[in-house]
Amino acid sequence: ETAVKTGESRVDAARARLSDTVIRAPFAGRTGLRKVSPGGLVNPGTVITTLDDSSVMKLEFTVPQSFLKDLTMGLPVEARAEGLGERIFAGKITAIDSRIDPVTRALAVRAELTNSDGALRPGLFMSVRLRGKPVDTLMIPEEALVPEQGKTYVFVVEDGKAMRREVRTGGRQPGSVAVLDGLDGTEAVIVEGTQRVRDGGKVVAETRS
Repeated sequence: ETAVKTGESRVDAARARLSDTVIRAPFAGRTGLRKVSPGGLVNPGTVITTLDDSSVMKLEFTVPQSFLKDLTMGLPVEARAEGLGERIFAGKITAIDSRIDPVTRALAVRAELTNSDGALRPGLFMSVRLRGKPVDTLMIPEEALVPEQGKTYVFVVEDGKAMRREVRTGGRQPGSVAVLDGLDGTEAVIVEGTQRVRDGGKVVAETRS
């Protein structure tokens, strides 16, 4: 009986050693390139390969603080990846940071994108578009802005005079910028020659065609 138990213990020990030679993935996914060759010596912590579950990809990006009021959990996201043409990957916001970066004045956001065919790979650079509710936004030509001492101004025409107005800007499009505060949309904004205009100075307005 003692011999039998000893034999069983040896079998169990052999099975344990054999089990140590097998590496099992903790989840289903796609492996990367093998980092070691068959028969090579490995130690605890040695990287053999990488394993990624890419069916759903996490995308992290930042959003200017001026859009803080528009950020909500579940907000739809559209993203394009370099190297994948004009294909759009749809997703939604799943996490919003609790703090704004004191240097960039931006907020970190995380979204999840559907990647059922595995076209997206970890580490890709992507451009993001947030699909919020449509709102009426006042847009003015970007060259109308006059930055000064950390503030932004525009000149408007009132009774033949140039009057300086401080404005708060938001999102930008090529050649245009959104004005969130400081204008009501009825003013005639000076676009050209702003560096030669003085607050209260007389001007002759010409309508841009």
